[in-house]
Formats: sequence, structure tokens, C-alpha cells
Amino acid sequence: MDHAYAREDPARLAQTRVDSLVREYQTKVARYVRRMVGDAETALDLTQDVFLAAFRVLKAEPDRELTGGWLYRAATNAAISHLRRRKIVRMLPFGHEIDRGDWRIDERSAASVDLQTALGRLSPDQSAAVLLTSYAGYSSQEAAEMLGTTADAVRQRVCRAMRVLRAVMLEEES
Repeated sequence: MDHAYAREDPARLAQTRVDSLVREYQTKVARYVRRMVGDAETALDLTQDVFLAAFRVLKAEPDRELTGGWLYRAATNAAISHLRRRKIVRMLPFGHEIDRGDWRIDERSAASVDLQTALGRLSPDQSAAVLLTSYAGYSSQEAAEMLGTTADAVRQRVCRAMRVLRAVMLEEES
């Protein structure tokens, strides 16, 4: 690609940069969002919205650096907004059959389904803190920056969430 042309065409440069972000992060972000909202189709829609937002930011500010952290923050905000808008009670009803066809093979096990059900009992803020630190591998400080809070608040959310998860998982076993 001719860099002189890219400077003249912000949309083309933005598209190239977003394409690179999509290749690197699309699957990771979609899985993260799916764990937050509990639905694969919704997760794909929200993930697409995240990358569209990235395109718009890069088109408006071609020199801006967008990182994985920015994408996860945007994904977290999109998921929380979706959950609040829809006022979703994320707990699965008794006897509800889960469509696991679009899940990875390691996510189809009974333990993984139980964990997904347990995650549904958490508040969106707790779920985001747990998933960012335990699933996506970010530190408490990095997660705090993405969530617009402090590292201590993230650690507290994770601690409270782990208590809920343990209780729900024990409940599921009995």
C-alpha cells in the first residue's frame, strides 16, 4: 500500500488498521462477549459493533493507537449496555436446553456449561472483572483501566464474584 495515498485517504488507512485488529482480536473478543451476554448471535453483533467503532475512531483520528485493551473496554461497555437495555436475567431457567453447537469443543463440557450458568448469576461489573482477569488474562490494573475503575475495585469484584461462583457451582453439584 502506498503510504502517501494512505495519508490522503483516512478511510482506507482506517480500514487497513481495523482489518489487522480484526484478524488478531475478533475471535478472542467474540468469545469474551459471548461469555458476558450468554448468547452467540448477540455476541457476534456486539463484536461487529466494537470493530465498527474502531473503524470510526481511526477514520476520525488516523494517528490514534488502538490496542487490545481498547477493544476489550469497548466490548465490555457494549455488553453491559446490552444487558442493561434488555434487562436480561441471565440465569437460565430450569430445564432450559442450551444450544452449544457454535461453542468451541472445550466449552461444551458439562462443567463449562455449569460455569456459564454461574457467570449468568453475576452482575455485569463482576462478570467483566472475572472475565478480563481470568479469561482474557489482563492484570487487575489493566482491567481497571478498561472498566474505568481502580485495581482494588477490580480485585474486590473478582473476590465477590468468586464467592458467588463457588456457591452456584456447589449448588449445581448437589
